[in-house]
Order: sequence, then structure tokens, then C-alpha cells
Amino acid sequence: MVFDADHLVERRQMRRKLSTWRIVAILSLIALVVGFGLFAVFDGAEQKQSKDHIAKVTFDGVILGETRKIKLLEELAESDKVKGVVVSINSPGGATSGGEALYDALVKLGKKKPMVTSMDALAASAGYMIALPAERIFARRSSITGSIGVIFQYTDITELMKKVGVEMRAIKSAPLKAEPNPFSPHSDEAEAMIANMIDDSYQWFVDLVTKHRPFDRARALELADGRVVTGGQAVDLQLVDELGGPEAAKDWLLREHDLPADLELVEWKPAPLRDNLPFGLASRIVANWLPEPILELFETRNQVGKLDGLVSVWQAQKTK
Repeated sequence: MVFDADHLVERRQMRRKLSTWRIVAILSLIALVVGFGLFAVFDGAEQKQSKDHIAKVTFDGVILGETRKIKLLEELAESDKVKGVVVSINSPGGATSGGEALYDALVKLGKKKPMVTSMDALAASAGYMIALPAERIFARRSSITGSIGVIFQYTDITELMKKVGVEMRAIKSAPLKAEPNPFSPHSDEAEAMIANMIDDSYQWFVDLVTKHRPFDRARALELADGRVVTGGQAVDLQLVDELGGPEAAKDWLLREHDLPADLELVEWKPAPLRDNLPFGLASRIVANWLPEPILELFETRNQVGKLDGLVSVWQAQKTK
């Protein structure tokens, strides 16, 4: 009876060990397959970038803080293998300061590499701004572009506060400090201050359009009334040069700069967020267990505050 009990315990222990090792083996196999797959992807990308090629860099979504993209543009400028750049844009715009930073970086890149822009579904406001430094701007016939201008929005909740019975008091060093304020009544002086700030950025945006497009400032002002247009309309208005996508943009670069016809269009992407995390190796080890889209979500959340200011962004409004 004792022998049978001991034998049963040993068998159970053996089964547990076997189950554990099976799980370890399966997980190891999965990790190995994923590792080889990632190695093949990144190794393939590195192999393409090690040969002469046309680089493609994409700006997708709302323009916020663009540190990683600016660093990428600097790397493109220094690469001897990059013979030209296609800038692909699919953005409604975003923070005016973010658009300005990208514009400056693209101007520097354009001085070192032949560069063209390809608009996808949307390249409006700051999205249009970053298209300007290119030698030639391409757009789809149905792309949405334009919306040249700057906006500053704030909320006035004073009437709601009266209904609720709440009063906000503040002691300020000067009347315009912390204005406009959603808790304060309408102020002509504050609105005049904001209007002057908006106009300064607006005039600068118009100057950029005048500098890069084939018409004078008077015409630029006419087109900078906030309107959005299709790619086809933009060609007629000379806001865009030609209809086509990234391949058409690449072909134009090859012809215009007498580059070899067999150069491939190779996508360049910023370094993964996990490579730029603080706290060194510990953060990277933790981040390696998180998918990149999750890290991107945290990054986007951290950047949302950068929209608190002057905004160059287009968004379709619902009718009442």
C-alpha cells in the first residue's frame, strides 16, 4: 500500500515536470520563430538601406512633438546611400510649433538631398506646411489639402458657473495675465491680444506659401482663407504641382536628377520608442514585453498637451 502511494506521488511529480518542460519548449519555439521573423524583417530593411535607394518617410496623423521624426530626417541627410527622398503626408495638421519644427528640418534635408512630397488622403494646415519645402508636390485627385491658417480655441463657461452658483476669483499681477480664461467674463483686451498673436503666426504661414509656390503674396492671401480643396483643385490653384502617388513622385525624382532607374523606394522609420526610454536597460527590458502600438499610445498621450496653444489643423465640422 505504501509502495503504491509512493509510486503514485512519483508519477504525478513526473507528469508535472513533463508538463512544465513542454510549456517551456513551446514558448521557446514561439520566441525563436518570432525572433527569426523580426530578424528577417529588420535585416531585410537594413540590407535595402545599405544600397543606393530613394528613401520614403511618412508623416501620418496629428502633428505633435516630432523629435524622433526630426532625428530620422537628420539621419537621411547624412546617409550616402540615400539619393533622394519622398515625403509622404497623411495628416490634418496639428500643433503649429510642431509643423514649424518639421518644416525647418525638411528645409535642411532639401539642401542635401533631392526631395519631393506625396500627399495621401489628407495634407491640410500644418500638413500642407510641411509639404512646402519639396521641389515638387504631388497629390491624389481626391486628397484633401489647403486649410492655410492658424486657430486658437478656448471655452467660456461663465454662464454655466452662474447657473451652478460657482464663482472663480483670481489675484493677478496684470489684467492680461492668464487670459483668455474660461472662468472669466469676455474681455475685449484679451481677445485683441490673442488676435494679434494669431495674425503674427498667420502672416508667417502665408510668407512660407509665397516663398515656395509660384505666385505672389496677394494671391497667397486669397488662398489662405482657410478653405480646403481636393488634390485636383489644388493643381488648378497651383497649391500642388502634379497628380500622383509616391511612385510617381519617385519617378519624377529619377528623371529630374538623372538618377539610375532601378533605384528602389525604401521606407525609413524612426527608431522604436523602446530604444529611447529613460532608466536605461531596465526600461528596455520591460518595454520589450509591450507591443510597439501600446508604446505609441503612451507617447501620443504624453504629446497631447502640445496642442494647447496655436493650432494649424483641419477637422470637418458637423452641421447643426
